[in-house]
Amino acid sequence: MYRLLLAMVILSLAACATGPVPVSSPYFRIPDGSKLVLKQELTIPPNAGRVYIQYGKVVTPKEKDDWHAHCWFLSWDVLERTQVIKPDTFIITHSQQLEDVAMRETSWQFAASQIGIGMTEGGGPMALVYSTEMRIHSDRQPAIRRFVCSHWEDPLDAKHLTVAQMQKALGKIADIQLNAGN
Repeated sequence: MYRLLLAMVILSLAACATGPVPVSSPYFRIPDGSKLVLKQELTIPPNAGRVYIQYGKVVTPKEKDDWHAHCWFLSWDVLERTQVIKPDTFIITHSQQLEDVAMRETSWQFAASQIGIGMTEGGGPMALVYSTEMRIHSDRQPAIRRFVCSHWEDPLDAKHLTVAQMQKALGKIADIQLNAGN
């Protein structure tokens, strides 16, 4: 029910929109044909399929702060050995914005927000996960097919990351270069 309500609100707001969405907006979609330029080598640990970047540096899953902008390169291969992603230019073939619900494990609970939306389920309050997922391609590194930037938000104040927030999370490790032709 909550997802249906959220979808209806988003569609209603989209219907009211006029003209192109500015790049500074959290609802700007990265155009197909944009580029993701990786400037330094990254290492995916053994038995993992991704490497996380936050605050301009590589972080482990335990170091990552879900409440702040973080990004990751995703390999289709999960290997028992380390994988290396070489500096490269990846073409963004498609991007989409996604929303999901995360349940936090806590020792406390609260039953509802002031507007009556249930905030607990499965032992902890909810958070909305706002992600921008990009399909990426490089002929030299075909196993690296996804790049995602994400963060958790309070359901009452949820927004997608802007391109500037994604770029800040990446620091000097990578650049998102927008396709001006779209």
